[in-house]
Amino acid sequence: MEKNSLYDRPDLYDLMAPRDPILERFYVETARERGGRVLDLACGSGRLTIPLAQAGLEVVGGDLSAEMLERARSHARAQVVEVDLVRLDMRDFDLKGRTFDTVIVAMNSILHLHSLDDFRGFFRSVGRHLTQQGRLVFDAFLPNIAILNSDPERRELIGAVVHHVLGAITVEESARYDPLTQIRHVDWYWSSETEKDFWKVPLRMRSIFPQEMPLLVASGGLSLVERFGDFDRSPLTAGSMRQICLCASTPAS
Repeated sequence: MEKNSLYDRPDLYDLMAPRDPILERFYVETARERGGRVLDLACGSGRLTIPLAQAGLEVVGGDLSAEMLERARSHARAQVVEVDLVRLDMRDFDLKGRTFDTVIVAMNSILHLHSLDDFRGFFRSVGRHLTQQGRLVFDAFLPNIAILNSDPERRELIGAVVHHVLGAITVEESARYDPLTQIRHVDWYWSSETEKDFWKVPLRMRSIFPQEMPLLVASGGLSLVERFGDFDRSPLTAGSMRQICLCASTPAS
């Protein structure tokens, strides 16, 4: 994880990642279809982990950021729910033989994986932790060429929020795309009413094109078994904003 990361400031992160009932309902319903044990990877401050636990599922949340995990613990205490939170790197993790009916990576977090080695390690690690009938479920932006080719010198307003101490805050974004690595290099600029650009934070997000996705999944020994274009389970089309993937372990030959 990069230094000066958005995930160092859970108080600011949470402002830009409010709850989404449609997303929550999709993941809760999908997890209930498989069974009761759920691993929520890149769980952050518990935005999805806590609703999963509130739905009666047995949830483990894993994240690389100690700050985000502490925020998640605070949220869990406030909501009076039981969640098991562990620090891990989803590129390579081992939970000592524990297996899960559903492994979730929500809200584009899979795009923090950049290289083929990252993806291979991630999918292999997930495969070791899935039950025989288990599923890996994740969502990722569907790459949009117009957005990828945006002017890197141009800033765009992406949010206006209110912080409990800093007051009104605006967040602007500039971005450039590297077609060789398929990584979109984003910078977020945070400004308050009293200080412009008080914080600049980088985000590096990998683009995964639709025909590439099954190959990446297969690189780690899993198979892509279903794919949707939105959380209502509508088909993936050229006009979809995201690709929502359900993956299973590939039986040994």
